[in-house]
Amino acid sequence: MNTTGLKRRQAVTNSTRVLDFPPPNVANNGHYFFRTNEKIMKAISSRFLMWVDAVGGYLVCLNNQLSIGQARPGSKVDIPLLADISSKHARLKREGEEGDYIIEPLAPVLVQNQEIKSPTLLHHGDVISLGTAELQFTKPHPLSTSARLDLIGQSRTSPYTDAIVLMSDTLIIGNNMANHIVYHGDEHQIVLYLQNKKLLCRSDQQVNLDGMMEQSGGELFYGSQVKSDRISFSLEDAY
Repeated sequence: MNTTGLKRRQAVTNSTRVLDFPPPNVANNGHYFFRTNEKIMKAISSRFLMWVDAVGGYLVCLNNQLSIGQARPGSKVDIPLLADISSKHARLKREGEEGDYIIEPLAPVLVQNQEIKSPTLLHHGDVISLGTAELQFTKPHPLSTSARLDLIGQSRTSPYTDAIVLMSDTLIIGNNMANHIVYHGDEHQIVLYLQNKKLLCRSDQQVNLDGMMEQSGGELFYGSQVKSDRISFSLEDAY
């Protein structure tokens, strides 16, 4: 074949390729968004992992009803624990405008060292015992119905995180002890919130959001990275 005069087609790289729509194999698998020319980013669904630099890792759960059980291959529980507990040990429910949290035992559960036999209202500071696992329940912010479960002693989630955030309306990251995730530094606050089934964030200072500089907020996705001079975090799928 005579190729004289034909121009060689340039290789397409991540830095030059502009994606206008999802490729066919992912177009029907949920909500995808192209934040940059390099990534296909999937919208947050019911759970995600948040890694906050110099602070820790968090399992964030968005649903109003959650299951707690033993972490094992193929486990379908929302909060998987590496502990000697049942495969489905308890259920957590968030109810009402005040964001009341109810724990329902499916296997032996103790709240404040007292075994419960029926759905029980949790209070700020309550310690929950499920087999060999212990968690402390708190609602740190008076104006938010989101709550937090801190792991006590040798209790662990799978994958390992430092705490579980039961996110309702907002998740607040800042240097105030009433925030859901506390970092020890200068005053700065980033708020995650839900709107029209999307997870968004807003910041009181300019941030780098998925490579986009000088942003005050925007939608977050699996794989998102948010960086400021004081707080940096990334999100991952919780599988």
